[in-house]
Formats: sequence, C-alpha cells, structure tokens
Amino acid sequence: MSLWSLSTFKQDLRQRQQHKAIWQIALPMLLSNMTVPLVGLVDSAVMGHLPEPFHLAAVGLGAALFTFIIWTMGFLRMITTGLVAQAYGAQNNQKIHEWLYLSSLLALIIALVVLLINPWLIDVILWWVDGSEQVEQGVLTYWNTRIWGLPITLLNAVMIGWFLGMQNARVPFLMLFVINISNVILDLYFVKVVGMSVDGVAIASVISEVVGFVVGVILLVKLLRQHPLMDRVYLAWSKLRYLLGLNKDLLIRTLALELVFFTIHARGAELGDSIMAVNAILLNFLLVIANGLDGFANAVEALVGKAIGRDNWREFRASISVGGFWSLIISMLFSMCFLLFIPIFIGWVTDIESVIINAQDYHIYIVLVPLVSIWSFWLDGIFIGASAIKTMRNSMLLAVGFGFIPGYFLTKGYANHGLWWAYFAFMVMRALTSWHFLNRGIQSGCYVSVGQLRHCKKLT
Repeated sequence: MSLWSLSTFKQDLRQRQQHKAIWQIALPMLLSNMTVPLVGLVDSAVMGHLPEPFHLAAVGLGAALFTFIIWTMGFLRMITTGLVAQAYGAQNNQKIHEWLYLSSLLALIIALVVLLINPWLIDVILWWVDGSEQVEQGVLTYWNTRIWGLPITLLNAVMIGWFLGMQNARVPFLMLFVINISNVILDLYFVKVVGMSVDGVAIASVISEVVGFVVGVILLVKLLRQHPLMDRVYLAWSKLRYLLGLNKDLLIRTLALELVFFTIHARGAELGDSIMAVNAILLNFLLVIANGLDGFANAVEALVGKAIGRDNWREFRASISVGGFWSLIISMLFSMCFLLFIPIFIGWVTDIESVIINAQDYHIYIVLVPLVSIWSFWLDGIFIGASAIKTMRNSMLLAVGFGFIPGYFLTKGYANHGLWWAYFAFMVMRALTSWHFLNRGIQSGCYVSVGQLRHCKKLT
C-alpha cells in the first residue's frame, strides 16, 4: 500500500472539506500572526523618523531581541496547541483543562526565573551586541521596560496555543488585533504627544499586552464552560514533568534558532549603526513573513493533532497535503509582494537616507525568504501537532551545525552579505532534514495507525 505519493496528494487536494478546515484556522491566524512582529515594526517606524539612526537601531534591536526571547519561550504555545488538539480530537475534557492550567503555571514559573536573572541576562546581551554606546543605552532602556510585561506575554502565548488546539482561531486573531491596535495608538501618544522616545514605545508594548490578556481571559472563561469537567483537575508533578520534558527539547531547538538570529544582529552591529539598522528592519520584515506563513503551520498543528487524537490516517495525511499546498501558494504571494513593494515598505519604516541606501543591496534576501522558509514552517506544524518535539530538535541542531555555522565561517569575508547567505544555508538544511524525519516517521507508522503499521514511540 502506498502511504505517500503523488496520487494520494492529488486525492487529498480534492477534499473540499479539508480546504475549508485549513482556511478556517489559517486565515485568522495568518492575519493575526503577522501582527505579532508589527509591535516591533511599529516601534521601529516611530523611531525611524527621528533624525539619528541610533534611535532606530536601538529600538529595532531591542524589539527584535525581545521578540526572539518570546520565540525562545514559544514552546509554551506550541506544546499547548499539540496536546490540546489531541485532547480535543479524543473529546477528553479533563485533559483540555489540565493542559491549559499546567502550561499557564509553567509560563509563570519561567517568567519569574527570567525576571530574577534579568540583571545578568541584559549584561550578556549587551556584551554580545557590542554596538555604539548610544545604541546600547537605548537597548537597555527598551529591554528593562518590556521585560516587566513578560508574565502577561507568556500567558497570552499559552491562551493562543490553547484556543488553536480547540480549533478556534478567531479568539487569537481578536487578541492579537487588539494588542497591536493598542500598541500603535499608544506609541504615537507617548512619542508624539508626551515626547518620550525609546522608553515610550516600550511602555506602549507592555500596556498593549495587558489589554490583549484581558480580552483573552474573558473569552477563555466562556469557552471552558462548553467543556465541563467531570472530575477535579490535579496539577500533579508527574504531569508537569512530562510537560517539562517536551518543553526541554523544544527549548533546545528554539535556542539553536535564536543563535542564528542573534548572530546576525550581533555581527551586523560590528559593521556600524547604519548596517545594524538595516538588519533590524530586514529581520522585522522576516518576522512578519515568518509569522504570516505560520498561519498555515498553525492550521496544520491543530488538524494534525485532532487527527492523531482520532487515530485517523486519511485525515492526518490530508491535513499535511492541503496545508502544504496552501503554504506554498501564500509563500509565493509574499515573495511577489516584497519584490514589488519593498522600497515602499522600507520608506514607511525610516526616512534616514544612509539606511535606505544601504538597504538596497539586501532587498533580494527578503524577496527569497518566503520561498526558502515555508518548508520548515509547514513541517514544524506537523511535528508540533504530533508532539514529535525531539524530531524538531534534531532537525534544528543539524541545520545549525551543518548549515549555518559552516556558512557563517565560509562567507565571513563577505561582511553582511555573508550573514544572509549563511542564513539561507541554514534554512535549506533545516527543510531537508525535517522532510527526511517526516518521511521516515510516516513509513514507520509513528503518528497514526495505518494498516499493519501501528503506533511506534515518538521519533527521536
């Protein structure tokens, strides 16, 4: 029996219901995910119209660093989505509640630890960045303000993951929409009206996260009532340990990813404030693309998890095929959009002539990013839905070890261009290794029962 072929792919694409299911989750998440990096992009745009480039470099770097820290904690959303989706597919209300409460508890513990080590953490960041004194002072101001909103930011991530696992993308869309509209309004108020600078945009971001949290909690309570408990929820240490085990592997994976982006920022800082500002803008564009493409990865996560909860092979396969098809289409649209309009987008962010001129040499990289990156996002969505976190970890480590690190050292003589070439080598290696692991898992029956193939243990 052929488990994975062009014929089965065509068969899956003819399932209209599967297309509908993908879009019901993907469309609101596509729109809402793209608003996540807009917090940093709007912050950068407000600073980018001040006279000196160090304002833009400081806020762009500070916002990107904070976003990457949130990505490091992204396992809270990802793990929650996969586990809740499986519980939802199995119609297990007990676990639907348990995973919400356990993930929220873990989010608060992590936020407390980060706040406690923050004095040492910011010293390490500034040592690694090695920018000008003005840039470093701006980053310090931005970071030490936004870090106090970390508990709310992580709880928002858990709620968004839980709603996605429940096949509900409307609430995450509403939460993120409210957060970002609030951020734009407050940015303009604190900078243009009050006369603040870096500290103003950081305060605006924190307040916006709180507003989004309130909206999420109100809607969360309503949905929980539709899935009543038959027994009391016990937050046992064994369950938290299981969650920590999954999160440990995803944390390792995310830290490896952070190493790539942090290196681009830090080494770019050595080339001057103007190039540093260019990279800050381009990486914010990259985050917009990544979060937008993640909309379909989020849909795949939710539907794959539900199919595994039902132990339904055809539903599992169709979720992968249809999700991959639409992911490719959207990535092509992203590339076309940046090909046509990237000079306009950069002009929105800054009017500093030196930054605009330097950015021209790097337009092509952002145009190509969606086409190179989409494969990894799509495949990660499958692994998250299947809770195959060790597989994601191994793929990422191989991509960094055999893609980015060799690329970085081999192209070091090409300055900032070399950094971007190393990034592309990393993404290609990540896609190839992820595809290998997925294909091996499918052929081994490691996700759902297929004919004579029964569940094996999660791939390592």
